Amino acid sequence: MEMTRRNFLKSSSAAVAAAGVAGYAGAADSAKAKDEVIARTKFIDIHAHCTEDPLPPCNIAGVQPLPLPDELISWYDKFGVEKGVVLSLCNPENFVGGMATETILRICEQHSDRLIPSVGIDPRCLGNHVVNNKFGYIFKWYRDKGCKVCGEVCANLHFLDPKMQNLFKGCEEAGLPLTFHVAANEGWRYGIIDEPGLPELEICLQRFPKLRFFGHSQSFWCEIGTYKTWDERKGYPSGKIDVEGRIPQLMRKYPNLYCDISAGSGNRALLRDLDYAGKFLTEFQDRVMFGIDICAPFEKYISRQHETLRKLFKEGYISETVFRKVARENQIRELGLA
Repeated sequence: MEMTRRNFLKSSSAAVAAAGVAGYAGAADSAKAKDEVIARTKFIDIHAHCTEDPLPPCNIAGVQPLPLPDELISWYDKFGVEKGVVLSLCNPENFVGGMATETILRICEQHSDRLIPSVGIDPRCLGNHVVNNKFGYIFKWYRDKGCKVCGEVCANLHFLDPKMQNLFKGCEEAGLPLTFHVAANEGWRYGIIDEPGLPELEICLQRFPKLRFFGHSQSFWCEIGTYKTWDERKGYPSGKIDVEGRIPQLMRKYPNLYCDISAGSGNRALLRDLDYAGKFLTEFQDRVMFGIDICAPFEKYISRQHETLRKLFKEGYISETVFRKVARENQIRELGLA
Protein backbone atom coordinates (compact mmCIF):
# COMPACT_ATOMS: atom_id res chain seq x y z
CA MET A 1 0.00 0.00 0.00
CA GLU A 2 1.31 3.44 -0.94
CA MET A 3 2.56 5.33 2.12
CA THR A 4 0.66 8.56 2.78
CA ARG A 5 2.38 11.73 3.90
CA ARG A 6 0.68 11.35 7.28
CA ASN A 7 2.26 7.94 7.87
CA PHE A 8 5.54 9.18 6.48
CA LEU A 9 5.78 11.89 9.13
CA LYS A 10 4.78 9.38 11.82
CA SER A 11 7.75 7.22 10.98
CA SER A 12 10.55 8.24 13.33
CA SER A 13 13.33 7.22 10.96
CA ALA A 14 11.76 9.13 8.07
CA ALA A 15 11.26 12.17 10.29
CA VAL A 16 14.93 12.15 11.19
CA ALA A 17 15.88 11.90 7.53
CA ALA A 18 13.55 14.76 6.69
CA ALA A 19 15.01 16.98 9.40
CA GLY A 20 18.04 17.90 7.37
CA VAL A 21 16.00 18.51 4.22
CA ALA A 22 12.79 20.24 5.24
CA GLY A 23 13.68 21.87 8.57
CA TYR A 24 11.96 19.29 10.79
CA ALA A 25 14.69 19.26 13.45
CA GLY A 26 13.29 19.02 16.96
CA ALA A 27 9.99 17.48 15.90
CA ALA A 28 7.96 16.01 18.75
CA ASP A 29 7.27 12.28 18.32
CA SER A 30 5.08 11.10 21.19
CA ALA A 31 1.55 12.25 21.93
CA LYS A 32 2.70 13.54 25.31
CA ALA A 33 5.52 15.54 23.76
CA LYS A 34 3.11 17.02 21.23
CA ASP A 35 0.70 18.00 24.00
CA GLU A 36 3.56 19.76 25.76
CA VAL A 37 4.46 21.66 22.56
CA ILE A 38 0.83 22.70 22.11
CA ALA A 39 0.56 23.82 25.74
CA ARG A 40 3.58 26.12 25.49
CA THR A 41 2.95 27.47 21.96
CA LYS A 42 0.82 30.61 22.06
CA PHE A 43 -0.74 31.79 18.82
CA ILE A 44 -0.32 35.23 17.29
CA ASP A 45 -3.44 36.31 15.40
CA ILE A 46 -2.53 38.06 12.15
CA HIS A 47 -6.16 39.03 11.49
CA ALA A 48 -8.21 40.58 14.30
CA HIS A 49 -10.88 43.24 14.56
CA CYS A 50 -12.43 45.10 17.45
CA THR A 51 -14.33 48.32 18.04
CA GLU A 52 -14.27 50.93 20.77
CA ASP A 53 -18.05 51.29 20.91
CA PRO A 54 -20.88 48.91 19.91
CA LEU A 55 -21.89 49.13 16.25
CA PRO A 56 -25.40 48.65 14.84
CA PRO A 57 -26.22 45.12 13.58
CA CYS A 58 -25.74 45.87 9.89
CA ASN A 59 -24.55 42.52 8.47
CA ILE A 60 -26.53 39.83 10.31
CA ALA A 61 -29.93 40.80 11.71
CA GLY A 62 -29.73 41.24 15.45
CA VAL A 63 -26.03 40.37 15.64
CA GLN A 64 -23.56 42.88 17.04
CA PRO A 65 -20.63 43.21 14.59
CA LEU A 66 -17.09 43.14 15.93
CA PRO A 67 -16.02 42.45 19.51
CA LEU A 68 -15.08 45.11 22.01
CA PRO A 69 -11.39 44.95 23.07
CA ASP A 70 -12.09 43.09 26.31
CA GLU A 71 -14.31 40.61 24.44
CA LEU A 72 -11.56 39.93 21.90
CA ILE A 73 -8.98 39.39 24.63
CA SER A 74 -11.38 37.08 26.46
CA TRP A 75 -11.55 34.86 23.36
CA TYR A 76 -7.75 34.99 23.11
CA ASP A 77 -7.48 33.70 26.69
CA LYS A 78 -9.79 30.77 25.83
CA PHE A 79 -8.01 29.85 22.60
CA GLY A 80 -4.39 30.28 23.72
CA VAL A 81 -3.64 33.42 21.70
CA GLU A 82 -0.87 35.66 23.01
CA LYS A 83 -1.70 38.74 20.93
CA GLY A 84 -3.29 39.85 17.67
CA VAL A 85 -3.12 42.48 14.94
CA VAL A 86 -6.19 44.73 14.99
CA LEU A 87 -6.97 45.41 11.34
CA SER A 88 -8.91 48.44 10.19
CA LEU A 89 -12.21 48.18 8.35
CA CYS A 90 -12.25 51.72 7.01
CA ASN A 91 -13.76 51.06 3.58
CA PRO A 92 -17.43 52.16 3.32
CA GLU A 93 -18.33 48.70 1.98
CA ASN A 94 -17.60 47.17 5.39
CA PHE A 95 -19.45 48.54 8.40
CA VAL A 96 -21.48 51.49 9.48
CA GLY A 97 -19.11 53.42 11.74
CA GLY A 98 -15.90 51.89 10.42
CA MET A 99 -12.62 51.71 12.30
CA ALA A 100 -10.34 54.72 12.02
CA THR A 101 -6.61 54.22 12.43
CA GLU A 102 -6.58 56.66 15.33
CA THR A 103 -9.18 54.53 17.10
CA ILE A 104 -7.07 51.41 16.57
CA LEU A 105 -3.96 53.18 17.88
CA ARG A 106 -5.86 54.23 21.00
CA ILE A 107 -7.26 50.73 21.62
CA CYS A 108 -3.87 49.09 21.12
CA GLU A 109 -2.12 51.57 23.39
CA GLN A 110 -4.57 50.65 26.14
CA HIS A 111 -3.88 46.94 25.57
CA SER A 112 -0.29 47.08 24.35
CA ASP A 113 0.58 43.64 25.72
CA ARG A 114 -2.17 41.93 23.66
CA LEU A 115 -3.06 44.08 20.63
CA ILE A 116 -0.98 45.36 17.70
CA PRO A 117 -2.14 48.31 15.55
CA SER A 118 -2.63 48.51 11.78
CA VAL A 119 -3.27 51.41 9.43
CA GLY A 120 -6.38 51.64 7.27
CA ILE A 121 -6.67 54.06 4.35
CA ASP A 122 -9.38 53.94 1.71
CA PRO A 123 -7.77 54.13 -1.76
CA ARG A 124 -10.39 56.69 -2.81
CA CYS A 125 -9.50 59.22 -0.13
CA LEU A 126 -7.74 62.55 -0.75
CA GLY A 127 -8.93 62.67 -4.35
CA ASN A 128 -6.44 59.93 -5.18
CA HIS A 129 -5.21 59.95 -8.76
CA VAL A 130 -2.15 58.79 -10.63
CA VAL A 131 -0.11 62.01 -10.49
CA ASN A 132 -0.78 62.86 -6.85
CA ASN A 133 0.29 59.90 -4.77
CA LYS A 134 0.58 60.88 -1.11
CA PHE A 135 0.10 57.44 0.33
CA GLY A 136 3.80 56.72 0.87
CA TYR A 137 4.12 59.67 3.23
CA ILE A 138 0.89 58.77 5.06
CA PHE A 139 1.82 55.12 5.53
CA LYS A 140 5.24 56.13 6.85
CA TRP A 141 3.52 58.48 9.31
CA TYR A 142 1.41 55.66 10.75
CA ARG A 143 4.27 53.17 10.55
CA ASP A 144 6.29 55.46 12.80
CA LYS A 145 3.36 55.56 15.23
CA GLY A 146 3.60 51.79 15.59
CA CYS A 147 1.31 50.37 12.88
CA LYS A 148 2.66 47.05 11.63
CA VAL A 149 0.28 46.22 8.75
CA CYS A 150 -1.85 48.02 6.17
CA GLY A 151 -5.34 46.65 5.99
CA GLU A 152 -7.62 44.93 5.89
CA VAL A 153 -8.04 46.39 2.37
CA CYS A 154 -11.64 45.68 1.32
CA ALA A 155 -12.45 48.46 -1.18
CA ASN A 156 -14.56 47.05 -4.03
CA LEU A 157 -12.16 48.17 -6.77
CA HIS A 158 -10.09 46.11 -9.16
CA PHE A 159 -6.50 45.28 -8.20
CA LEU A 160 -5.40 47.22 -11.31
CA ASP A 161 -7.52 50.29 -10.63
CA PRO A 162 -5.10 53.27 -10.54
CA LYS A 163 -6.33 54.21 -7.07
CA MET A 164 -5.54 50.74 -5.78
CA GLN A 165 -2.17 50.79 -7.53
CA ASN A 166 -1.28 54.02 -5.72
CA LEU A 167 -2.25 52.43 -2.42
CA PHE A 168 0.05 49.47 -3.13
CA LYS A 169 2.88 51.78 -4.15
CA GLY A 170 2.61 53.84 -0.96
CA CYS A 171 2.45 50.76 1.21
CA GLU A 172 5.53 49.31 -0.49
CA GLU A 173 7.42 52.60 0.03
CA ALA A 174 6.69 52.44 3.75
CA GLY A 175 7.80 48.80 4.00
CA LEU A 176 4.49 47.66 5.46
CA PRO A 177 2.81 44.34 4.52
CA LEU A 178 -0.75 44.53 3.22
CA THR A 179 -3.69 42.32 4.23
CA PHE A 180 -6.32 42.12 1.49
CA HIS A 181 -9.76 40.58 0.96
CA VAL A 182 -10.61 39.31 -2.56
CA ALA A 183 -14.15 39.76 -3.89
CA ALA A 184 -15.75 37.43 -6.42
CA ASN A 185 -17.01 40.33 -8.53
CA GLU A 186 -17.86 44.01 -8.54
CA GLY A 187 -20.74 44.71 -6.20
CA TRP A 188 -20.01 41.65 -4.07
CA ARG A 189 -20.31 43.80 -0.94
CA TYR A 190 -16.62 44.25 -0.16
CA GLY A 191 -13.18 43.13 -1.28
CA ILE A 192 -10.72 43.83 -4.09
CA ILE A 193 -12.05 42.57 -7.43
CA ASP A 194 -10.26 39.92 -9.48
CA GLU A 195 -11.17 37.24 -12.01
CA PRO A 196 -10.94 33.48 -11.45
CA GLY A 197 -7.29 32.46 -11.28
CA LEU A 198 -6.35 35.89 -9.77
CA PRO A 199 -4.68 37.36 -12.91
CA GLU A 200 -4.75 40.94 -11.59
CA LEU A 201 -3.17 39.90 -8.30
CA GLU A 202 -0.36 38.25 -10.25
CA ILE A 203 0.36 41.49 -12.10
CA CYS A 204 0.51 43.30 -8.75
CA LEU A 205 2.90 40.71 -7.35
CA GLN A 206 5.15 41.49 -10.31
CA ARG A 207 4.79 45.28 -10.12
CA PHE A 208 5.38 45.52 -6.37
CA PRO A 209 7.99 42.84 -5.58
CA LYS A 210 8.89 44.39 -2.20
CA LEU A 211 5.28 44.56 -1.01
CA ARG A 212 4.27 41.54 1.05
CA PHE A 213 0.68 40.63 0.15
CA PHE A 214 -1.22 38.76 2.91
CA GLY A 215 -4.06 36.97 1.08
CA HIS A 216 -7.46 36.19 2.62
CA SER A 217 -11.19 35.58 1.87
CA GLN A 218 -13.42 33.02 0.19
CA SER A 219 -12.44 34.09 -3.32
CA PHE A 220 -8.79 33.84 -2.36
CA TRP A 221 -8.87 30.49 -0.56
CA CYS A 222 -11.08 28.76 -3.14
CA GLU A 223 -7.98 29.03 -5.34
CA ILE A 224 -6.06 26.53 -3.21
CA GLY A 225 -7.61 23.91 -5.50
CA THR A 226 -9.88 23.91 -8.52
CA TYR A 227 -13.60 24.69 -8.51
CA LYS A 228 -16.46 24.55 -10.97
CA THR A 229 -19.17 27.03 -10.01
CA TRP A 230 -19.51 30.69 -9.12
CA ASP A 231 -21.12 29.70 -5.82
CA GLU A 232 -17.90 27.85 -4.91
CA ARG A 233 -15.83 30.92 -5.80
CA LYS A 234 -17.81 33.14 -3.45
CA GLY A 235 -18.26 30.44 -0.83
CA TYR A 236 -16.53 27.36 0.49
CA PRO A 237 -15.54 24.57 -1.92
CA SER A 238 -15.40 21.16 -0.28
CA GLY A 239 -13.83 17.79 -0.96
CA LYS A 240 -10.38 16.44 -1.65
CA ILE A 241 -7.90 18.60 -3.55
CA ASP A 242 -6.82 16.38 -6.41
CA VAL A 243 -5.66 19.24 -8.63
CA GLU A 244 -3.88 22.18 -7.03
CA GLY A 245 -5.06 25.69 -7.76
CA ARG A 246 -3.55 29.10 -8.32
CA ILE A 247 -2.46 29.86 -4.77
CA PRO A 248 0.34 27.28 -4.63
CA GLN A 249 1.33 28.13 -8.20
CA LEU A 250 1.58 31.84 -7.42
CA MET A 251 3.41 31.22 -4.14
CA ARG A 252 6.10 29.19 -5.88
CA LYS A 253 6.60 31.97 -8.40
CA TYR A 254 6.28 35.06 -6.19
CA PRO A 255 7.99 35.15 -2.77
CA ASN A 256 5.97 38.24 -1.79
CA LEU A 257 2.66 36.33 -1.60
CA TYR A 258 1.68 35.12 1.88
CA CYS A 259 -1.43 33.37 3.22
CA ASP A 260 -3.62 34.41 6.14
CA ILE A 261 -5.64 31.35 7.24
CA SER A 262 -8.27 33.34 9.13
CA ALA A 263 -12.08 33.11 8.92
CA GLY A 264 -14.18 30.24 7.65
CA SER A 265 -12.46 30.53 4.27
CA GLY A 266 -8.97 29.79 5.58
CA ASN A 267 -10.07 27.19 8.10
CA ARG A 268 -12.24 25.26 5.63
CA ALA A 269 -9.49 25.34 3.02
CA LEU A 270 -7.37 23.32 5.47
CA LEU A 271 -10.10 21.06 6.84
CA ARG A 272 -11.43 19.97 3.43
CA ASP A 273 -8.34 17.82 2.80
CA LEU A 274 -6.01 17.27 5.74
CA ASP A 275 -3.41 15.41 3.67
CA TYR A 276 -3.15 18.27 1.20
CA ALA A 277 -3.24 20.82 4.02
CA GLY A 278 -0.17 19.14 5.53
CA LYS A 279 1.67 19.26 2.23
CA PHE A 280 0.68 22.88 1.59
CA LEU A 281 1.67 24.11 5.05
CA THR A 282 4.96 22.24 4.88
CA GLU A 283 5.92 23.56 1.44
CA PHE A 284 4.99 27.15 2.31
CA GLN A 285 5.77 27.00 6.02
CA ASP A 286 7.52 30.38 6.02
CA ARG A 287 4.62 32.27 4.42
CA VAL A 288 1.43 30.98 6.06
CA MET A 289 0.13 32.70 9.21
CA PHE A 290 -2.46 31.89 11.83
CA GLY A 291 -5.48 34.20 12.09
CA ILE A 292 -9.06 34.01 13.39
CA ASP A 293 -10.98 37.06 12.08
CA ILE A 294 -13.59 37.39 14.82
CA CYS A 295 -16.24 39.61 13.21
CA ALA A 296 -19.02 38.89 15.71
CA PRO A 297 -18.35 38.10 19.38
CA PHE A 298 -20.55 34.99 19.49
CA GLU A 299 -19.42 31.36 19.63
CA LYS A 300 -21.35 30.18 16.55
CA TYR A 301 -19.69 32.79 14.32
CA ILE A 302 -16.10 32.19 15.41
CA SER A 303 -13.84 29.98 13.32
CA ARG A 304 -11.64 27.41 15.08
CA GLN A 305 -8.22 27.72 13.48
CA HIS A 306 -6.54 26.98 16.80
CA GLU A 307 -8.20 23.56 16.86
CA THR A 308 -7.37 22.86 13.21
CA LEU A 309 -3.65 23.61 13.52
CA ARG A 310 -3.37 21.57 16.71
CA LYS A 311 -5.16 18.68 15.01
CA LEU A 312 -2.82 18.81 12.00
CA PHE A 313 0.17 18.69 14.33
CA LYS A 314 -1.14 16.05 16.74
CA GLU A 315 -2.19 13.69 13.95
CA GLY A 316 1.12 13.93 12.11
CA TYR A 317 0.18 15.99 9.07
CA ILE A 318 2.69 18.71 9.97
CA SER A 319 5.85 18.80 12.06
CA GLU A 320 6.51 20.79 15.20
CA THR A 321 8.60 23.20 13.17
CA VAL A 322 5.75 23.91 10.76
CA PHE A 323 3.23 24.18 13.58
CA ARG A 324 5.27 26.76 15.44
CA LYS A 325 6.04 28.79 12.32
CA VAL A 326 2.39 29.07 11.29
CA ALA A 327 1.15 29.57 14.85
CA ARG A 328 3.49 32.47 15.71
CA GLU A 329 7.03 32.55 14.40
CA ASN A 330 6.22 33.84 10.90
CA GLN A 331 4.19 36.68 12.42
CA ILE A 332 7.04 37.62 14.76
CA ARG A 333 9.48 37.75 11.86
CA GLU A 334 7.28 39.54 9.32
CA LEU A 335 6.04 42.19 11.76
CA GLY A 336 9.33 42.66 13.60
CA LEU A 337 7.84 41.70 16.96
CA ALA A 338 10.97 40.14 18.46
